[in-house]
Order: sequence, then structure tokens, then C-alpha cells
Amino acid sequence: MNSNYERNMKLINALVGIILIFFTSSVLATTINGRIVVLNSDSLKFSVLLQINTNTGFDDLGGATMVLRFDTTAIWLTNTPIKDVHYTFHNFNGGNYYPASVTKPQRNRIWVNVDLPYFNNNNGTIIACNPAWTDLVTIHFDVVNLNRTPGLSWLLTSSFWGIYDADNMTLWENGIFDGSFGMTIDIVDGWNMVSVPGINPDGQDVNNWWQGRDPYASVYKMQVGYIPVSTATPGEGYLMKHIGNRTYNTGDEWPEEGIQIVPHEPILVSAGWNLIGGYENIIATNNLTTTPFGLIFGPIYTYAGTYKTATHLEPGRSYLVYLTGAGQINFPDILSKGNGKVIEYFKAHWGKISFTDNTGKHFSLYLVDDETDLNLYALPPVPLEGMFDIRFTSNRIAENIDNGIQTVNLSGISYPVKVKVENISITLLDESRKNINADLKPGDEITITKESIDKLFILSGESVTPKKYSLEQNYPNPFNPSTKIKYVVPTESNVNISLYNVLGELISTLINEEMTPGYYEYELNGSNLASGVYIYRLVAGDFIQSKKMVLLR
Repeated sequence: MNSNYERNMKLINALVGIILIFFTSSVLATTINGRIVVLNSDSLKFSVLLQINTNTGFDDLGGATMVLRFDTTAIWLTNTPIKDVHYTFHNFNGGNYYPASVTKPQRNRIWVNVDLPYFNNNNGTIIACNPAWTDLVTIHFDVVNLNRTPGLSWLLTSSFWGIYDADNMTLWENGIFDGSFGMTIDIVDGWNMVSVPGINPDGQDVNNWWQGRDPYASVYKMQVGYIPVSTATPGEGYLMKHIGNRTYNTGDEWPEEGIQIVPHEPILVSAGWNLIGGYENIIATNNLTTTPFGLIFGPIYTYAGTYKTATHLEPGRSYLVYLTGAGQINFPDILSKGNGKVIEYFKAHWGKISFTDNTGKHFSLYLVDDETDLNLYALPPVPLEGMFDIRFTSNRIAENIDNGIQTVNLSGISYPVKVKVENISITLLDESRKNINADLKPGDEITITKESIDKLFILSGESVTPKKYSLEQNYPNPFNPSTKIKYVVPTESNVNISLYNVLGELISTLINEEMTPGYYEYELNGSNLASGVYIYRLVAGDFIQSKKMVLLR
């Protein structure tokens, strides 16, 4: 009987062991992630918040020692940090913890210590589940040199590193610690607007950042035009041509230890268009401020295959911002709630003309009413040759159709191109009126197949055939060095457009030829002209009309 009992107990124990092995192997192992969030960066303090989370969200934090490194020539922490002065813990009031501490045992190391004694019975702080974060500690460094990167990052290779569950025995597995922060960005084939939100441990050479970039095309920054660069700096924006689509990841294209965080310095800007980059946090564009106040004018744009309006600044991308004067753009505290106001630049009821080319690149232009301030809708400068771009000849994204015939320029397009109309009826025609001559109602779509068509004319409520001669005011005016002159010819006739100085002396004959009825545009290049006031005159049959233009250098 005893032998049967022993056999049965051995069998039961074996089964229990199998069940336990199966159970423990099926339970998801806990991994912990960390990140460093920059709270403040000025000439005196560099303040950061350490945050952690787990993949489960129900674990209690036990003993932990985390080690960070930093550049002592950029930032400094006293050798004996004082709680609530140099650092503040956030989540340890409810448990029976020993006093948590921050220490600096080495010149370029910070230790964050959290100790849960063995007699504590799961009475600690529950760690948030990814993607939510639990605040751990805020550390306030003294700034030594604003011109150097703090170099603050997790030192995961330290032999002292360890984060435990509440029993102080279960060592959690490390996940992603992004203080040096992890980053992922999708790059498209062709031109992209990019930035570098931190320091690459392999160096700031553009080839370290974008290994797949076109080696025969320079990387450009904007500085009175586009100029080539070989290294990248946080805060600046760049145009980079890439070969093929590619996703760039920390631990893949970039080092596993991540990109080093840098202070969120204000970005110096000039009047007009500026190409800028952000930092490691996603920032709402309506939370950006300027010094002096209120310099940002109109929508902010980014480019990934085509210009797009941006509501947020994302790490790794760059943005074109128009400013009414010189100054600086300031980045908000990461914990700032902002003003919460989202500016609605594009109204739902506006007329809309959408263009989609053969590669799927898409862009929309808008037709608006008289009450709209068109100055808000200037597009960024015409991009580099070969880049996809669609715009009115006024260089705007929106125009008032009542101002006359509107001309649309297309460049960098892969044909065929689909054109769809919403909320408005228009007449669409090409320059010759032979390939495209269509009346389009809301919802209608037309496909352009002829690759030589790079200019379209848009009319609303007008006949396709013009009824009278017209000479429009040149745009831009004043100009430097080029401007465009639109004119209308209603019947076949000889058309002469000439340029005169203010004394009435002939400077140049711009056009003198027989022309068929249609809507035309002439681009005048004034590179060889002196600054001053000029008169341009159209003569066709009995029709004569003159207008003034101003060249400013």
C-alpha cells in the first residue's frame, strides 16, 4: 500500500511539475522601458524627467538601480545631491520604501536608487502599461556650457544596473530605454524634408543619418536660398533626396543606444520662410511661440513627396514656417497643455481642386470668397527641380476665382494625373485649349495624359472662349528679378506687348506675333534691367492698355 501511495504521489508531483512548467512558460515575461523627457533647458538649469513603464501594467516596482551618463563639460550635478532640491521622486509615498536617492559616485555618472525592503508585501508603486508612463524622478542639472550637448543617456551596460519586482527577486528584462531616445521615421522615394532631433553617437555627418540618400544629390538647408551641407545640426531643417522608400529605426540604421537628447534651444529665424526642425518630442504647432510675440504667419508646411500643412512637429522631420520678422521660435515645456486652439485655415465649403499623379502623390488647391485674406495662403518657395509641386502662379494654395482667370503650374509630376473638383463648377483648359477643354461640376474628375501639359487655366462661370481683351497687373509687383504678365486675347489677332521706361522710351518688345483666342501668360526676367518703374503695354487691333510695374533690387 505504501508503495502504491508513493507511486501515486510521485505521479501527482510529476503532473504538478509539468503543469507549473507549462504555466510559467506561458506567462508573459515582464519587460520595463524607460525614457528621459527634457522639462526645461535654459542658461541655468537642465531639468529632465525619468519615466518607466512595463508591458503588463500591473507590476509593483521593487529594488532598482539605474545608471545614466552625461557630459560634465555641458551639465553638472553636485557630488551630494539633496532631495527635493537637486532631484524629486514622484511615486513613492504609499509604499514602505527605504528613502529613494540619486547619487553621483563618478564624475560622469548618475545613479538612481529605489530600494524596497524584503518585508514589504507588494506594497509599492504599480507601473503604468506601455504606452502610458509612470513618473519616476525629476533631476535638475546645473548648466556649464550651453553650446555643448548634455550627452545624457541611459548606461545599460553598467554592472550595477537592475530593476526588480516587489519581491526584490524577479529581475525584469530591459525593453527600450530611449533617453538617448529611440526614433522611427518613414522616408519616401525622392525628396524629403528632414531634421536631426539630437546627437547621433556615430557622428553628425549626413551619411550617418541617412545611409540611403542619393549620393549624387546634396543635402540642403535654407539660408537665402538653398545651400549644401555635409553635417546636420539639431533645430535646422534639411532637404534630402532619398533612393527608394525606407523606415529608419534606432537599433537598425541608427545606434542601439539611441539618439542623445539635446537642450530645446530656441531657433533663430529671419523674416520670410524658414526651414526648421524639432527635437525628440511631438509638439503641436499651435503651441509654438515666438520672440517677439506673434511672428508666425499662416500655415506651417512639411514635405514628404509633396507639400502638406502640419498640425504637429514630429522628430526627424522639418518644417517651413513663414515669419513676419526676425526673432526666435520657442518650444513649449513638454508638460505644457498649450492654448488648445487649432486654426482652421481651410474651410469645408471652399471650392477644392485635387490633383493625384501616377505615383499617388496628392495635392489640393482652393477657390475662396472675397472675405478671405489671401496673404495667409502663400506657399513655401518653389522646391528644387524635379520635386512634385502644384500651385497657382501667385505662389498661393488658395485664390479668389472672381479675381480673374487663375493659372496653375505643375512640376515634378508623373503622368497621368487625375484632377477632381469639389464644391464648385469650373472650366478647365490647357494653354492651347486643344487637349483639355472641359466644364467640370462638383464631383467630376478628368485625367490628364499628355506629359507636355504643365500649365492649366481655371475659370468659373465664364465662357471657354474669352469675350474681350484684357491685360492684368503683373505678379509679383514689385518684383526681383522676374514677374508674370497675364493677358487675354478674344479673337485671332496680332498681339504686341512692349516694355517702356517712365520717359516713354522703348526698352524691349516682349511679344509681337499672331495669336489665337485664349488666356496667356508671359514671364519677364528683369536680370538685365535697372531698378525702377516701368510701363508695359498691350496693343492688339484697336485695343490698347498699359500698366506700371516696379523692379526693386
